[in-house]
Amino acid sequence: MSQGRLTKAKRSFITRNVLFAGDEQLTQGVPAEGDLLLARVDRVRQHTRLENIHGRREHLYPGDEIILVAGRRYSTAQFKAELPQALGPAHLVAAGGIAAQVTARCNRIKPATEITLLGLIANKQGAPLNLADFAPLSGSRKTVASMPQLVVVGSDMDAGKTTSAAAVINGLSGLGYKVFAAKLTGTGAGPDFWRMQDAGSYSVMDFVDAGWPSTVGRTTAELLALHSRLTDAAVRSGADLMVVELADGIFQPETAKLIQNPEFKARVTTCLVAADSATAAAMVSQQLLRSGVPVCGISGVITSSPVACDEVRQQSGLPVYTEEQLISAPMAEYLHATLIRPVKHAAVSAG
Repeated sequence: MSQGRLTKAKRSFITRNVLFAGDEQLTQGVPAEGDLLLARVDRVRQHTRLENIHGRREHLYPGDEIILVAGRRYSTAQFKAELPQALGPAHLVAAGGIAAQVTARCNRIKPATEITLLGLIANKQGAPLNLADFAPLSGSRKTVASMPQLVVVGSDMDAGKTTSAAAVINGLSGLGYKVFAAKLTGTGAGPDFWRMQDAGSYSVMDFVDAGWPSTVGRTTAELLALHSRLTDAAVRSGADLMVVELADGIFQPETAKLIQNPEFKARVTTCLVAADSATAAAMVSQQLLRSGVPVCGISGVITSSPVACDEVRQQSGLPVYTEEQLISAPMAEYLHATLIRPVKHAAVSAG
């Protein structure tokens, strides 16, 4: 494969950490999770654009060659998809750049954009390149220092988690605090990453920095180890605190197991719930509180309805905050005071 061919190909967001040497080649084989792939666009359907490493969404056309990563996806609003079992026909299941085979689709969206996997991108020795080869969060440590952290948990997809997280980040950073932002679970994509960066975070990292295209199918132990590495990175960066977003809703398999895990709960200073309705907000808050997870308030899409906000205040007894309130200096000071309370454990296991 000529380097010109690779350079001309449209390159997806989740390959942002990859550094090509200039002597890559295409090879055949069964894609493993995280393997880099050269694909051809055959039929543009649901995803009409591919987000590149700089955050711009490039329009796709039949015949385009694109650089993707083999992965899985779990989305109640889009696709459930598994790793491709071979090169050849496949699907683009996320604008961030995941190639997979769709097994289920929400009927409110179009079928997935159809692609052909042309080959695995390999080094000059013929070994397939994988995201893990370029992961800044590679390896693990036995222990990491504790760091105050606010975790944003949602009722479902599109409940306002990232908007709420970004508002908290913006408010705290506006007062001079160094906020380390992290996306712990989900599918590799730029919008959340860039939103947290634009909000003023001191640093942003996610599971892609561990070499994962998504966290679908990851064990709780793996997620705890990733959380440890993210916390360690935050401490080493000189950040004052962390804002961590969990993907989708509390029924998403990996998220559901994580928020029930005693070790993870011990690391959480407080939670902010993002919800799209009063019922959802009350249910998520009650489940977290019953599990022993502190909840500082509710935000998200629900705040567009004053009546729904009144309902959930009455049912849960928790405060509801709009995006503007979360950004405000008084709220930021309150959250900072909540976050810097003494943490029970001086260190957490890396899993």
